[in-house]
Amino acid sequence: MLQISRACAAIDILDNYINGIPIEKALKEWFKNNRFAGSNDRRSIRDIIFDILRKRLILFYPFQINDYYENGRILVLSYLYIYKRDTFSLCDIVDNKYFLPAIKNKELLILNKINDHIKKAPKNILLGYPEFLEKKLKTTLGNDFDKVMKIFLERAPIYLRINNLKTNLKDEKSNLEKENIICEYCSASKSALRIKSGEQFLKKSSSYQLGNVELQDLSSQLTTEVDEISPGKRILDLCAGSGGKSLAIASKLKNNADIFAHDVNTLKLSNLLLRSNRAGARIKIIDSRSLNKYGNFFDIIFIDAPCSGTGTWRRDPKTKWEINDQKIKTLSKNQYKIMQNSCSYLKKSGFLIYVVCSLLEDEGELVVKKFLMNNQKFSLVNKQLYHPINASDGFFFAILKKR
Repeated sequence: MLQISRACAAIDILDNYINGIPIEKALKEWFKNNRFAGSNDRRSIRDIIFDILRKRLILFYPFQINDYYENGRILVLSYLYIYKRDTFSLCDIVDNKYFLPAIKNKELLILNKINDHIKKAPKNILLGYPEFLEKKLKTTLGNDFDKVMKIFLERAPIYLRINNLKTNLKDEKSNLEKENIICEYCSASKSALRIKSGEQFLKKSSSYQLGNVELQDLSSQLTTEVDEISPGKRILDLCAGSGGKSLAIASKLKNNADIFAHDVNTLKLSNLLLRSNRAGARIKIIDSRSLNKYGNFFDIIFIDAPCSGTGTWRRDPKTKWEINDQKIKTLSKNQYKIMQNSCSYLKKSGFLIYVVCSLLEDEGELVVKKFLMNNQKFSLVNKQLYHPINASDGFFFAILKKR
């Protein structure tokens, strides 16, 4: 497929998304019904759609102020005209047979004046965030707010975590290069590599298939690299999901710890079995009924709590447009409840590590503050906020100690 035809293919997928179909389902259906699209086409179409979702507000705005309803067609038109002018001319767009119906004169007028429209756009439109979150995000990010929001408009870098159970950083960087995956070291971590080029080859590489490397964002890795997570401990990954943090801890400690994983979603945990076997990681999975047997048992409880995902907008931009005040309130209540319920499993002098991939105080600082206020046996040891300026994805984490 030509690149412009790939962009046109995004129109139907975006229309389905705007009409309420989850983006992953919309993508899957389109690929199923258009099998002529090869792997490169599918990857490119997906990249275009996710880039459009990051920039959704500014793409719609020039048409919005001219009384258009949002649809895939105008989002793609704006995207090509604003961000791909070095690749496509207006004639390319007008003449493309897949761009049906033909572009109308009013649309051409809007496109030709698009820069003037953008200059007048409100700040949240320019920086691509829900307006109701501005005060909350500014509270957390302070003077870094504008810079972080601008970075969130671009695609996230791709990081790998080296599996110390099987390899080391230097050797694996070299192995990856032999398979045309070029990486660079990360000064913030002894186990992270950032992919510079060749990411399309990763899933089929021997490094990935043998479990020598895992895809994991730098900020996510850093939350498991704290000194409190040390050898010889009993460690519970309470909201383990598919086990990214459990695997990172096993790698860091080289299996020299008793690591347990739990999640209410047992389907996600089934994926952890496959991943841990591939990685050579020793992780015991425990279900909700068995969990009650572990009172005052663990030295460390790691809680990567379900959250709004405001820290991962580059990677998962659809979450920008799915969040609202009620969801935040519900998430915050659940996060506090998870922390509260974890207390009985933690030994005296044990550490509770609370993590969310969110930039909202409602889910981070305020949840921890409320927990400490109502649990006098706990004290704050450390807290940290990661974001693209000092790491990568947005993460809040706090380390608490039980006296």
